[in-house]
Amino acid sequence: MKSNSRNEFDVLIRKISDIEVPEHVWERYRDTLSNLPEQQIRQITSNRRFVTYAASAAAFLLVFFAVCFSNPALAAKIPFIGRIFTEVQESFTFSGEYDKKAEVLSTENTDNSGEGCPAYTAKDAGVTVTASEIYCDGLSVFLTAEINVEQGGLENLPSGLVYLDGKWKIAGETEEKMLMNNNLEGKVIDDNTFIGMVKFDLDGIGIQDGTIDLEISGVGYDDRNDTFEDDISASHKINGNWDFCLPFTVDTQAVKKIRVDQENRGYRLKEVFVSPYQVITETDVPYTEKKFSRADFEKMMLEKTGGSHDFGITYEEYMEQSGKKYAECNTILFNQDGEKLISMEEVNGRSISAVHGKKISKLYIYIVDSFDVWIELYEKGMNSEAADQAVLYAEIDLENES
Repeated sequence: MKSNSRNEFDVLIRKISDIEVPEHVWERYRDTLSNLPEQQIRQITSNRRFVTYAASAAAFLLVFFAVCFSNPALAAKIPFIGRIFTEVQESFTFSGEYDKKAEVLSTENTDNSGEGCPAYTAKDAGVTVTASEIYCDGLSVFLTAEINVEQGGLENLPSGLVYLDGKWKIAGETEEKMLMNNNLEGKVIDDNTFIGMVKFDLDGIGIQDGTIDLEISGVGYDDRNDTFEDDISASHKINGNWDFCLPFTVDTQAVKKIRVDQENRGYRLKEVFVSPYQVITETDVPYTEKKFSRADFEKMMLEKTGGSHDFGITYEEYMEQSGKKYAECNTILFNQDGEKLISMEEVNGRSISAVHGKKISKLYIYIVDSFDVWIELYEKGMNSEAADQAVLYAEIDLENES
């Protein structure tokens, strides 16, 4: 019986030569070989049976991956929970090696009784959302999740995005933030399953280990067969309730904070924060105060609340947030090789750029007060004439920064 099993296994191994294996499968095979148990390998100098077994096991895995590649239906059955970072981290806008640092969200530490923290899987309206792994670089929290949609249609996604509606906050804080551009970015596994990453930006550096309270109220996705081009909303929109509280640990070694304090014409580049995944700049921008009286504020809020005096915001808070008109500020960054970082967001002098796998030993920062100049810098690079029109320019040598 053992002999027959061995013969069948040998036949399976020999079939490897008949399978055209993609490069990424070979990479996974080589990774498997490199991760065989070292302690056992050191003990097998006189045990040829173990060597044969280890090589055969690795070869079997190669066949397994190859078959899965040629059979998507089989590949779709492979569980991804706990290793989604590995699958999507290279294609994510804020790409990088998260899988080596992330925490796997284990259901063993959750409360399924309905009190306190819910489990990491929530189901409603035919959609199951499962939180998988979490990582915090000190500037943002990155979360992976799997979405399973009973009604299907995911294979018609024109892009690797699933839209999320809802709100989130750090546990213990009072201010909730709406899910605006916090989309799940990843890939389709099958017509019902999508895996991806989502990013939540923190207000500042220095946050301690904590928990994100996440309340998802809508899941949406586009359809390449949808011809209603005038409607910018998702082709498929499912409303429901998927609530989570997700603990995270801050990677205190990930972020480098650099004080700059460079000023010109009312613009002041204060600080730069650099992590392996993103660079954030903080700039004071000139502004003018809006003339908006307390009486005008109360009149506006009464109209918005239908006559209720519970505005949810004070006059002072409103003026701090909306009572200023900021001058134009556009920031663009390059590394030591002249490669531009991917500019993702800028609001009133706070810019966020994705490193996207680039090596950074130096940063060249240009702040301009004209979007046309920014476009020229973006298209022609830091050696263009547009660089001379920068309001502020800063050069940071990261290797010499403590």
